[in-house]
Amino acid sequence: MPKPVGRYIYWSDRLVREVVEDNGVRLTPGIKTAVKLGLGGSGVDVAGRDREQTPFEVAETIKKRLRAHIATDFDAPGPLQLVQGKSRVVVSEFQRWGADPEHTFGQRTAMIHAQTTTRAGRRVDLCLFGGLKNLRGFTVPEDDPVGGWASSAAPAIEELIALRGAPLSARTRSRFPDDIEALAVDTLKVATTQGIYADPADHRGRPETRAFTVIGFEASDFVATIYKDVTLTPGRWDLRTEPEIDGVSRILIGAPLWLRMARPETLKSYYGPNRVVLSDLPSLAPSTQPAITPLGQQATRQGNPMHG
Repeated sequence: MPKPVGRYIYWSDRLVREVVEDNGVRLTPGIKTAVKLGLGGSGVDVAGRDREQTPFEVAETIKKRLRAHIATDFDAPGPLQLVQGKSRVVVSEFQRWGADPEHTFGQRTAMIHAQTTTRAGRRVDLCLFGGLKNLRGFTVPEDDPVGGWASSAAPAIEELIALRGAPLSARTRSRFPDDIEALAVDTLKVATTQGIYADPADHRGRPETRAFTVIGFEASDFVATIYKDVTLTPGRWDLRTEPEIDGVSRILIGAPLWLRMARPETLKSYYGPNRVVLSDLPSLAPSTQPAITPLGQQATRQGNPMHG
């Protein structure tokens, strides 16, 4: 039986180039042959010229050359810096809220959530952020037909990613607690529940019902750079009222180099006409009531906010 044909759903040229250049990964150009007829049509001249490597060749070279530095065991002690795995992923468009932080994305931003269970039985969640333009083959409308919850922690999350895990600015720290565990939990909460507008139980396990979700698929291979590796303090968090994130042990926050899909039948589109609207859709007027009760403040909003 033939093997499935793979496809890169997400590819960040900028991050791939950074990893290649910063780590001395040599990408050997392939040789493309050109066949030319000799004078008068007699004889054959076979010449070779360099060609650019395909994304698959680049990805395989990176994994081979940096295999000692790319973690595939999510039980490994941290902080992890580069990770590789496979998982069901859900891609959404990150929603800004409130005042702009000092450091912003400056573009429409994809938010990718992946979840895995380690051999030791630990739940590890990945919250990855990158340019929405890096989704290959998808044109996401700027407006969603429904609206839903956006976190008031969004400015701190945005700045954390924009600074690649460096300390937040003084202005942002003055507005949000200096607590990386709390910010990691908020980030995971946004990745798993952003856009809900009805009873959370009605949205659970149904990303197609949440506003701002884009696609979901089985990623047969992903590599990501990690900005923050957060292991939650045992006993500190009671997440029983948050079933989407209950049981999480470790949260990895970063950015994907690529997401590859080998089984096209797993790809589900959620945006545009594929959005499933629950029957108790609220009025399209902005609500003054929170859609859910998160850890800390929150807000609901309708439609897409402005993007940096």
